Amino acid sequence: MKHENYDPHFPDQPVVDLYLKTWAKLPAFKSKPAFIWVEDESNRSGLTYEELNTSVQCISLRLLGSLKRGDTVVVLCSPGLELVEIIFACQRAGLLVVPVSPPDPSFAGENFHHLVRVLSQTNPKAAIAESEYIKSVRQYISAPSSNTRLSKLLQELKWIPMEEIKNNNADTMWEFKKGDECWYNGCRAEEVYLIQYTSGATGIPKPVLVTAGAAAHNVRTARKAYDLHPNSVIVSWLPQYHDCGLMFLLLTVVSGATCVLTSPNAFVRRPRIWLEIISDYKATCTPVPSFALPLVLRRGAVDQRAGSVTSIDLSCMKNLIVINEPIYRKLHLRFNGVES
Repeated sequence: MKHENYDPHFPDQPVVDLYLKTWAKLPAFKSKPAFIWVEDESNRSGLTYEELNTSVQCISLRLLGSLKRGDTVVVLCSPGLELVEIIFACQRAGLLVVPVSPPDPSFAGENFHHLVRVLSQTNPKAAIAESEYIKSVRQYISAPSSNTRLSKLLQELKWIPMEEIKNNNADTMWEFKKGDECWYNGCRAEEVYLIQYTSGATGIPKPVLVTAGAAAHNVRTARKAYDLHPNSVIVSWLPQYHDCGLMFLLLTVVSGATCVLTSPNAFVRRPRIWLEIISDYKATCTPVPSFALPLVLRRGAVDQRAGSVTSIDLSCMKNLIVINEPIYRKLHLRFNGVES
């Protein structure tokens, strides 16, 4: 039998979520960091494989308390570990997830058109968002609005606060212990579990329907190409609701690796944070769009914070994955310290 995984003695799983359940039960992986979130030097948090699996199971049970298997859910959460947990929980609950960058809830100017497109095309039953975001949306709905279509679409949604489904009380934990031993009832390989919208860089964003099996096959193939394994450390600041950022979340779990995340805004504010995270965590793999390299060369080479001097060591890196075009050879040579 041909295996796409790193270990021919470890069988491939039909969906990514089954890898998470497997790792979480293995003694060598239970306490291993799966995802680490870096806001800045003093604000870092993480989830082990066991913690992530427990949280995913509890969230999925809570979601199924108000939704049914096969329902479509739009996720309007900011980047972070909570978004990671919710994306995996939707797969385990058998829900069809549509991750979207949350527009400002004032919906002023032109920032709501993509959301209208998503809600109209996917017809979700519910939306998951932070409590404060939901409060602002409800204020918008209750006030007079010139955009009656948007207001109607928002009113038709069942709004689920992220904080409520993450509240793992004793009852939910008991259900988790029972449910985790049961036969897996999450998204099956042939089922569409994700609607991924294209970036819109060359046209109006279009929905792409992704089955759970196709996503698993895609990241297993990428794992083999990048030679990722449990000792690999991935660093990513890519948007978690978009294709490559999202796929690297799945790739981490399939590989049993550790992924260190930060937000796109953190990178744009201070590009050097990307290099610092690679250096601090001795990362072996990182995906970036081509514009990141000239941005780092212009703004990231020197730490501009007053009184702070940190050295950067990128010798641990094995894979610098440029995820879009155009790719300029001169920039790559300059980034690698080679004059063209």
